[in-house]
Amino acid sequence: MKKYDFQIIANLMAGKGEAKKKLEDLKDFLKKNKKTYLCLEVKEPTPISQIPEDGKVHLKSGVICIGGDGTVSETVGYVLNNNINLPIAIIPTGTANIIANSLNLTGQTEGFELLLGDRVQEIDIGVAEYGEEKDYFLLGLGLGFEEKFLKLAKEKVKSKLGVLSYFLAAIAELLSLRSISLKIENSEVQIKTQVCLLTVLNLHPKIFKLFPLSEHKDINGSDGRLNLFFVEYKNYFYSLLGTLLFHVFGGMDFGLVKRYSGESFFIQSPQVVGTQLDGELRAPLPVKLSVNKQKGKFFIP
Repeated sequence: MKKYDFQIIANLMAGKGEAKKKLEDLKDFLKKNKKTYLCLEVKEPTPISQIPEDGKVHLKSGVICIGGDGTVSETVGYVLNNNINLPIAIIPTGTANIIANSLNLTGQTEGFELLLGDRVQEIDIGVAEYGEEKDYFLLGLGLGFEEKFLKLAKEKVKSKLGVLSYFLAAIAELLSLRSISLKIENSEVQIKTQVCLLTVLNLHPKIFKLFPLSEHKDINGSDGRLNLFFVEYKNYFYSLLGTLLFHVFGGMDFGLVKRYSGESFFIQSPQVVGTQLDGELRAPLPVKLSVNKQKGKFFIP
């Protein structure tokens, strides 16, 4: 059996060429430090989480992910689906790098020295089950406003404007908030409601430490629970105020934001309702959300 220190998963479509440069710098770093590696270069859309590991290979130290939030989530799936009990190192090269920001890794991985240490942080991994399809997530799931502005950003301007596209798309979607019928349930609650946004969070998502979500104190990425928030749709101005309060002021929402915590949630709707998971567009409802029994391990500086 061949032994390697690291498996590299590099999404070369990320970062407008930055990922390719990071990969070359990483290879040089590993060679200088006498670390061996296998490298998977992703040059077209690929379900990384579904790639089977070569059973003839033994990894000793960990898996290195070069890419954006979608690549990180897919790498988490790759590690779990292949029973790799080793930490992941995130080298962020995406548009927003929300996961890296949320884990306070942005700017901390420039020299790759974290790969030589043994500092590891354990984080809950969320599981989203859309019927037979299963996805893993670190940040969370969103629908309504949370999915629609992201979809608009990706369709219209993301490739040209980068992270600014999220802000512009969010402003555009604030002008057209709409009502979605939902049923939300778990062992503790059963709710039928109309919402303009809903998100189920595992971590605090951060762009530039401020956007899109503020610091809700009850969100803890290692407590084995998920946090569900929604703004009811009663009329446009109520929904607009609730959406702004949720994104800007967090706990100061004057009761306009409803919040629940649980180990799992099942969400369904009589409408066709799209979702986003860790910043990537995913299947429509219904979906069952839960926390994976095995935590994820991540290198930290």
